[in-house]
Amino acid sequence: MKLKDFLSGIPYAGWVVIYTALCWGMFASILGVVTPELKKELGNFQDMGLLMAVWAAGSVVGAIQGGRLAGKFSARPLFISYMSFTALALLIIVVAQHFWLVAFGFFVASFFEAALLTLGHGILAMVYQNPMARARTLSLVDVAYSSGHLLTPTIVITVLQFNSDWRFPYQLFFIPLAIALLAFYPQKYFTNQATGLHSSDHHSEDLNLHTASNSQDASESPQKPLSNSYQQLLSQASVRWIMACGFMAATLEWGPVFWSVTFGIEVLGISANQSRQALQFFVAGMVAARIWQAFSHSQLSLEGKMKILSAVIFIGVVPTLLLPFIPQLWPATSLTVITGLFWGFNTVYGVGVGVFFPVLLAWLIDRNQHMASKASAVLMISFTIGCQFAGFVIGALSDRIGLNWAYCLLGLVAVGLFFSVLQLKKYPISKTG
Repeated sequence: MKLKDFLSGIPYAGWVVIYTALCWGMFASILGVVTPELKKELGNFQDMGLLMAVWAAGSVVGAIQGGRLAGKFSARPLFISYMSFTALALLIIVVAQHFWLVAFGFFVASFFEAALLTLGHGILAMVYQNPMARARTLSLVDVAYSSGHLLTPTIVITVLQFNSDWRFPYQLFFIPLAIALLAFYPQKYFTNQATGLHSSDHHSEDLNLHTASNSQDASESPQKPLSNSYQQLLSQASVRWIMACGFMAATLEWGPVFWSVTFGIEVLGISANQSRQALQFFVAGMVAARIWQAFSHSQLSLEGKMKILSAVIFIGVVPTLLLPFIPQLWPATSLTVITGLFWGFNTVYGVGVGVFFPVLLAWLIDRNQHMASKASAVLMISFTIGCQFAGFVIGALSDRIGLNWAYCLLGLVAVGLFFSVLQLKKYPISKTG
């Protein structure tokens, strides 16, 4: 499918989902970017990690509930409700002064973030019957999410020039949030179908055909009744391995998002803005990988992609962990060189981790199309637990053994991810993404 045809085939609801992902990419990245200012208020790494863990816990619960509700209610009321509650949570974050009230605000906001993304994945899964088109569109959502990540460091650096309070970027986030909320008000693009989706007229036939095809397949295969339980998904050994990959890929993705800015400042000794730019290079690598996945046609199998990408992650993360030792081995090495290497390795690292989520999600949906929202929820649970691990464990270890050694945990996880990907050869997948 040509790029122009692919983009023109995305209905209004799909574009709103993509824009919403852009907003949530911005929101998710703010916390990692403002860590220097946040640490001044909290005073230690462990409380920072705890706040990140609470944020991730909300995503776990939101993913579960989002998967359950997506098939019971139409999309438009769900999205409007989710956005409205998110606005209230954001208000708590910007006005609360007590740590646990702030944490509660992050929990609620991340709860509805995960629910929104789960619902969005379910909508897009119903739009596309072709697995490759579905994988490309899911990757486009991740491109939008990562683009939000990519924009955030520059935006935060700019706005902090006017107000150094770490809450100020969250106050400004009300603007894109309001735009996303208004985007769901045109009722003509939505119906009360179980999927909640109603695209423009020339897409409606495709959606109806897809739904009818699923019904026909189910009626012609009585010996394989469709079940939509989480238990059915988790009973598959291959899905459990995919979830293990998801946990480790999330740890490797969110570890730098949460801690690379502080790592650059406190371990490498570079400036706060240069450290924020290092995070931007990491996200730029992720965006590049997701653009490739969304817009290029690849004959690589899903397992083949994951093997290559897990190796690229290893190539990016291990040299980053060795950077603090360079001045000891070569004292003449300038800080400018260290900064450049940090930026470069972060870019490679980002390329490796960039498309693990859409590839894993495409694999799950290909095998479980009749419960796409639950498949999304299961994978998001593993990802958010990995995110929680990256926030809290690295933070807690940093207070005990130092951030330089705690950050080395990412190297061990990179090895574990490569090993887990190799296990997938026991469960061959014939489709390509």
